[in-house]
Amino acid sequence: MIPSTPLGVALLLMLIAPGLAYVLRRERAVPTGPRTAFREAFQVIFVSVASLTTVGLLATLLRAIAPDRTLNVRGLIQAPGPFARDHHVQLAWWSFGLLAAATVLAWVMADPRIGRLARRLGGRRPIRWLTGAGNEDITEVSAWWRVFEELKPVGTGITTVGVLLDDGSYVQGSLVSSTAGGLDYDKRELVLTAPLVYVTSDGGHHVLPAQMVVIAGRNINRLDVTHLPTEISDHGSDQSEPNGTGTRAGR
Repeated sequence: MIPSTPLGVALLLMLIAPGLAYVLRRERAVPTGPRTAFREAFQVIFVSVASLTTVGLLATLLRAIAPDRTLNVRGLIQAPGPFARDHHVQLAWWSFGLLAAATVLAWVMADPRIGRLARRLGGRRPIRWLTGAGNEDITEVSAWWRVFEELKPVGTGITTVGVLLDDGSYVQGSLVSSTAGGLDYDKRELVLTAPLVYVTSDGGHHVLPAQMVVIAGRNINRLDVTHLPTEISDHGSDQSEPNGTGTRAGR
């Protein structure tokens, strides 16, 4: 039932704050394709309920440990009106604290590192057997983001990218940024920085004098990606062989 009063709307917004925090951070960190309004709303509600439930269980444990310093939930349930009038300050502070804790918890759970850890744990045999997860599962994120972010080894410094263009030429440089995904392929862009090497379709090598170059996704046929360890990145890397091996990201 949708609330019809300003107070009801305010309470609803406060209760779904954890889910909103999760979705907002998740959208900034992990690109996803378009979703229906029902799925977006269900995700917000599910995360809010899960976060509030987790924080509520922790508050129950805290109540059992220190009953004199926590909110008397039994008294609130038995006589909500009189209890709220007599302990309105304590009730307000505890409500704010629990809601804030649930929101922070949801924000933390949206961290991409948490997602990568969950996927690694899900790949173990007992969990994989229980959940049915597998490497062949369909993923909704783009190959660009998976190669540049999700599959990036720990301790990596600079990421070098070689780009094979549709005219047969080749550009290699250090990755600055890329369109995360969610857009059509021809609307994505890739930004590389110096040192930049340009190889013409007939094999001629040239060093681009520019500091950065922007490449449109519609002109890309192949991406060759190499994540360099921090030690190598600190001492520079050899860019003279643009056709070296690397991870290839297709469309």
